[in-house]
Amino acid sequence: MKSLPIVRVGVIGLGQIAVKAHLPGYSQAPGCQITAIHSMREQHAKDIAKQFGVPHIYKDADRLLEAKDVDAVSICTPNFTHAEIAIKALKHGKHVLVEKPMAINSVEAKAMIQTAKKYKRILMVHQNMRFDPAIRTAKKLLDKGIIGDIFAVKSSLTHKGPQAWSQKANWFFDKKKSGGGALMDLGPHVFDSLSFLLGDDAVLVGAVAADGRKVKLSAGMAPVQTDVHTACLLRFRKGAIGMINVGWADNAYHNRFYFYGSKGVMSINLGKGEPITVEYRNKPQREFPDLDKGSFSPTIYENFLDCIRKKKTPMVSGEVGLKTIELVEAGYRFIAKSAPDVF
Repeated sequence: MKSLPIVRVGVIGLGQIAVKAHLPGYSQAPGCQITAIHSMREQHAKDIAKQFGVPHIYKDADRLLEAKDVDAVSICTPNFTHAEIAIKALKHGKHVLVEKPMAINSVEAKAMIQTAKKYKRILMVHQNMRFDPAIRTAKKLLDKGIIGDIFAVKSSLTHKGPQAWSQKANWFFDKKKSGGGALMDLGPHVFDSLSFLLGDDAVLVGAVAADGRKVKLSAGMAPVQTDVHTACLLRFRKGAIGMINVGWADNAYHNRFYFYGSKGVMSINLGKGEPITVEYRNKPQREFPDLDKGSFSPTIYENFLDCIRKKKTPMVSGEVGLKTIELVEAGYRFIAKSAPDVF
């Protein structure tokens, strides 16, 4: 088999998402070399470099962006830094995979897209849920019309909050650094997944949120200045309606989607239990479709690298990422109207 052209990658920021997702993902992707990492924590960076066999460590992200042996970068830093680092990277000729949300507002997101076009580089957003085998299998089933015409969808994505993922990431609770709370953190996942599954764009028609200042998520954590749980109403352009809940105050991880169609109901479970369940209106028993073998590949990292090699549009382009940011912004506008004294 002919070997793939090598793409040399640098990872900026070594928080949990970099260590648990990006670095393992790149290390398992054919034709990829992780040549550089960036972190302000020297010993942590040395430990990670040893674990993944990375030759170069940078304390200054700008120096990494200037490196000649880096073709592309993953940006895994706090939300408020995404746009600045991405734009610098693109100007230095690097392709960019940026963590979600791609920016803290649509103005920044549009600037990133414009820069990528100007410098003819790939800009991809790390909306990894649409690469989950259950999501991709469900997409194929829905496209085949397994439950008929879809008229309503429902989704819930909740967990214990950022401190359960990374105890030191207190920036999540600072609105200036995060851009928002649970809706900014989890909303992009749900919005993007629903758009992908339905092959349709949504308009946000309402949102309400719980004041995070009244909820003590964990002892010793920074004060929560943002929404801790948010509910949104959507209307898709083809006619379906949608309801989503995202939150940080659950005792466990829950990630489910429900699709209501003219022939039946399909649910997707990205937590524990059967990944996909179908219930038909004219059948008493539920069915549990197997995951499609082709749904396990490519990974988000393989898609990013393939787009670099072939100069093609990634599955989650900057324009796709912008749509989720615009929905989040619309949500916060509704939230501010419903509780102006809080948000």
